[in-house]
Amino acid sequence: LWLLSVVTTIMDLKDIPDRWKRFNPEKPPYKYWPGRTRTQTLTWSFGALAGFGVLGFILYELSGRAAAANEDKVKEYARTHMTREQATMIKFQQEAWDRMAAQQRRKALGLPAAAHGSVEMKDPFDE
Repeated sequence: LWLLSVVTTIMDLKDIPDRWKRFNPEKPPYKYWPGRTRTQTLTWSFGALAGFGVLGFILYELSGRAAAANEDKVKEYARTHMTREQATMIKFQQEAWDRMAAQQRRKALGLPAAAHGSVEMKDPFDE
């Protein structure tokens, strides 16, 4: 209780400086790089946005070119070093992905889960 009374006597509201009276809207009190104007902040922000956008695009293009250059090497390596069982498993996996994608497309379009077959009877020997 004694400490609380000491703190309240030390901190009077009239002793706290009013920072809003000395606030300049053209030069807000920034923590980093103080003294800059709002225009400078806006310019640097858009400049950084554009610069990082260009950097991201350049990295995207470089990674795409590197992947395209290595694609032939990977295909050749897979062709020479893959067993028949691995190739069959990859083919089955790709077919399963295709089936799942088709089911999801049908579901998204509101169609039944499987396409209905034809009910017409056909003679297998008749051409």
